[in-house]
Amino acid sequence: MSNIVDYGLREAYNSMKSMDRLARIDPMIDWESLRPIVKELYRNDTDRGGGPNIDEIVMIKTLFLQSMYNCPDEVMERELHDRISFRNFLHYPETIPDSRTIWLFRERLSSTGKDKIIWNAIWKQLEDHGISIKAGMVQDATFIESDPGKHGRKKPPVPVDSAPPMREDVKADTPGKDEAPSSTRKRMTREEKRQARIRNAEKKRIRREDRRNAKTGRSKDGTWAKKNSVSHFGNKLHTVQGTDLPLIREFVVTTASLHDSQVDLSIPGIPCYKDKGYSGGYCKDINATMDKASRDHPLTIEQTRRNLRITKKRSPGERPYSVMKQIMNGGHTFVTMVRRYRVKAMFLCLGYNMLTLLTLKKQGKLA
Repeated sequence: MSNIVDYGLREAYNSMKSMDRLARIDPMIDWESLRPIVKELYRNDTDRGGGPNIDEIVMIKTLFLQSMYNCPDEVMERELHDRISFRNFLHYPETIPDSRTIWLFRERLSSTGKDKIIWNAIWKQLEDHGISIKAGMVQDATFIESDPGKHGRKKPPVPVDSAPPMREDVKADTPGKDEAPSSTRKRMTREEKRQARIRNAEKKRIRREDRRNAKTGRSKDGTWAKKNSVSHFGNKLHTVQGTDLPLIREFVVTTASLHDSQVDLSIPGIPCYKDKGYSGGYCKDINATMDKASRDHPLTIEQTRRNLRITKKRSPGERPYSVMKQIMNGGHTFVTMVRRYRVKAMFLCLGYNMLTLLTLKKQGKLA
């Protein structure tokens, strides 16, 4: 019966095959070579046995599809059953993973670091086909929003008319503006201040642990950051891409509050172009960071001209984030921890690279 259903799906898919970009992306990656990387995550091939697994390649491709279209796990399960292009991309598997299986597979990748191994293995395939970055790199970062929860929302002000009246005895005991308080605060010694700081730090640590262990959709690792008078909550995606070949070579995921200058993704021997936000940060080799003016130290004419040259080099660095957020809807994440979002970011960057390769092939710039 399943063969008849698959035959019907294939016939229905042929009518829209020319419009499916997933069909053009599929042969660009040797998915089968990734099987040994994730096969180690399963333990039911021992003497104790276990239920049959869903094919490893199906699971990798499922996470790829999920990042390409930014679908939550429950939505992804429905789309895998509903969309013919997804079924064709997975080569019409007998078993479709459910939302719980998708979550568990991503959790295993994030806890073992296999996602980075998959990323390096795919880049090894590209380099074997002569696709590499040699001229220069552009490093930049973008905010990935997540759910801040209700604690960050301001409570509406209470109208004056609705405030309860103050009791007469409380009014009588309340000191006036010109009256001194009945008791004076004792000045803390240096040791007492140190102990107070230790207690406050311990309270913050306990609150962080409680937040991480809470069963909620709120981001457990997300932090607040402000840029151009706009507040952002969640994570930050740092990437570095080539100037000659606009592909993302490396990426790092941090919380939103970490400053850009604390992350260096430069590659030795290749110039790395960065904006003024990275001024004063570390760079492995050829530092091409824009100069930043400070108080009483304006930029010289040479520094201004140098900044203009760097700007021309690094201006294409904003394109990946535009594609990720506008085309792939990747500006918001539903996962609650940085290591979990790292897996989604890996497949997000991989999806961007595949779309860019399709564009370069269409333009005739890549064989």
